[in-house]
Amino acid sequence: MNIFQHRRNKSAPFLLLFYCCTLIYFTFAASYSFGQSTLEIDDFNAAYLQYGETKNSEPEIAREAARRAYELGKELFGARSERSAMLAINYATLIADESASQSFLDEAVEIYQTVFGFGSEAMIDPLMRLGRTLNDQEKEVLARQYYRRALQLAETHLGPDSSKVGSIEIELGAISLRVGELTEAWESIQEAKIILSKYTDAGSQSGLTRIELLAGEYFLARNEYQNAIEPLLNSLAKFERYPGSNVAVRNRIALINAYENSGQQDLATIQCVAIGETRRVSENENLRPVYRARSEELNIHGIAGGVQIEFLVDKEGFVRNPRLVSSLTNSALGRNLLDLIQKFRFAPRFIDGTVVDSPNQTYTFD
Repeated sequence: MNIFQHRRNKSAPFLLLFYCCTLIYFTFAASYSFGQSTLEIDDFNAAYLQYGETKNSEPEIAREAARRAYELGKELFGARSERSAMLAINYATLIADESASQSFLDEAVEIYQTVFGFGSEAMIDPLMRLGRTLNDQEKEVLARQYYRRALQLAETHLGPDSSKVGSIEIELGAISLRVGELTEAWESIQEAKIILSKYTDAGSQSGLTRIELLAGEYFLARNEYQNAIEPLLNSLAKFERYPGSNVAVRNRIALINAYENSGQQDLATIQCVAIGETRRVSENENLRPVYRARSEELNIHGIAGGVQIEFLVDKEGFVRNPRLVSSLTNSALGRNLLDLIQKFRFAPRFIDGTVVDSPNQTYTFD
């Protein structure tokens, strides 16, 4: 959860302080009122900048930077400041042990309750933001905990049929689907659909589109491939207005899965080509599969480095002419892997708007 946005500019370090002042409502006057020095402000800025630059690439460094920013921020902003709550959440989401991170999350919620009022309607959005942040960090158990607290408040203050309740049910359904709790996922998805169908505003309509995507993914998780197709087509009809967006690509990949597993390869090809057309892949970049066929019989555990296969991806995203790169003593395993890779699908490469074959592609089974 970012407090301020920044751009790298080594020649002008004072810009960092400017962003901090502007976007998190921190001023020199406020800092002096707490008796803080410019050095302490600089220390906070340095820690927060390091956290922002490393949180997605070097989690251990980011965690230590977030801890320093949290401790310094409490001194600068006050222990009961909303900004201190944000810093506590940043640190908590980088702690691998969920039980250890819980105390920092509870601290953040206590601060929010002080700011907005215990059990108030104003607490709903902060709890939802906290749930979203935790979900983005794949901390589903904690995320669901805070979404459920937001749901209780929304039902109390806004009513059980409010659009806010519907939106929270979508989030709970998505989390349940991700962790494989399919019954709970379906109940939340259907409850959200019943509620949001009563509204015509843009947010509710967008939620209904997302429900269609989640419903399709639910059927895929149950291996009900034919049932998955209709809701996935319904959601794609809206998402394809933004063809290069992550959600549109996710939707198409789900459709490829459904089509491949229901014997409709020609329809899968349409989606493969559509993804390739919107993706900017360099001429020398190795393509990644958008559909991986599965085989429960293959066992490649214990093979150091895995088994690498080289092949050509044609203009429709099919694998052609696969060959083993790795040396194998088990010839039967090699043949099975060659058969399996030919069932994979790729988004073909486009160069200057024209689809082309992609030779010398590799994939490693490990």
